[in-house]
Amino acid sequence: MVRHLVLWKYKEGLTEVEKDNLVLEAKFKLEAIKEVIPGILSLKVITKTLPTGSDNCDFMLDSTFINQEALDFYQNHEEHLKAASFVRSIVGSRICVDYEE
Repeated sequence: MVRHLVLWKYKEGLTEVEKDNLVLEAKFKLEAIKEVIPGILSLKVITKTLPTGSDNCDFMLDSTFINQEALDFYQNHEEHLKAASFVRSIVGSRICVDYEE
């Protein structure tokens, strides 16, 4: 199995209301992917992170794939590319880690 974790911080200038609305749209777009792309064992977007400091990320994707090939397929799939484009429009930074379990 391969875990794929992505953490994001919002871009500067968004109001709290904008953040709340945009993250729900991002969550909907990303979580819908698991019904379309084969090889995804789990995929969840966490939108309520704890306010533990300014270095904390604002939301994250926690996903598990059957193998590296499934992750590669997901990353190049049209539905993922559309969702990723939307997420890029609302974030200022991104951190990603992939690892085998």
